[in-house]
This record gives sequence, C-alpha cells and structure tokens, in this order.
Amino acid sequence: MANESQIIYEYTNGNTVEIKTNDLSIDMQRLYVNVVARPDGKIYVDDPGIVQRVFSGTGTISGADANELHDVQNASITFDGTYPRIQKIYWEGSVPTTETNISVTGHFILSDLGNEYWNVQYTLTEYTD
Repeated sequence: MANESQIIYEYTNGNTVEIKTNDLSIDMQRLYVNVVARPDGKIYVDDPGIVQRVFSGTGTISGADANELHDVQNASITFDGTYPRIQKIYWEGSVPTTETNISVTGHFILSDLGNEYWNVQYTLTEYTD
C-alpha cells in the first residue's frame, strides 16, 4: 500500500480544504530551456532556471469540503500571488516532511461517491515568475 500524503489547499486567508491522497504526483518542468545545435557541431543552451511544479492526484473528501470547493472555484478568486496556494503538503514515509506556501492555480474534478463523500481529482499548477 502506498504511503498517504495530505495536501492543504488554502483558497483565501484561513479557508482551507484538506485532501488525503496515496497517489500524489509532482511533474517538475524546466520552462523556457532552449537548446540549439549549430552547424559547427557546438551546442548552446539558454536556461533561465525557471522551474514549475504541477501537483496532481486523487483523494476523497467530505460533502462539506466538496461544496466548499464548488462554491469557491465558481466564485471569483483574486489571484494575487498569495492565494490560492498549497498551504502545506505532508509527505509520509520513513521521515515525514512538509512543503509550505506554494502559490498555485487549481483545477478540480469532483465525482459523487455517495454517503456524503466525493472523489476529487486535482491538478495544482505552481505560479512562476
């Protein structure tokens, strides 16, 4: 069985939704890297060093949290570089670690599981400068 992680998504100051997941995936993309091979055989690399992380996976949340996500994602969130954000990620394993305050844009797909629980598929894309 996979280790369980927890993502705390904070959409405005102090308002959070917690998603527990055992399939957290982090895609790390090096943006704007340009590799050019010249006719003389030399290779030139232009790398501004901008890295973007995309956090994705699935989890189960309560009906109250699903309603909160629905209401918030359909309302106008002011993307100001502070919110929304991943307030905290707890990685479980032999040594639990955390990652904090990552400004993101969120994409959520909710599916009703019944008994007031919802399956959530999430994709949280980090802001980059």
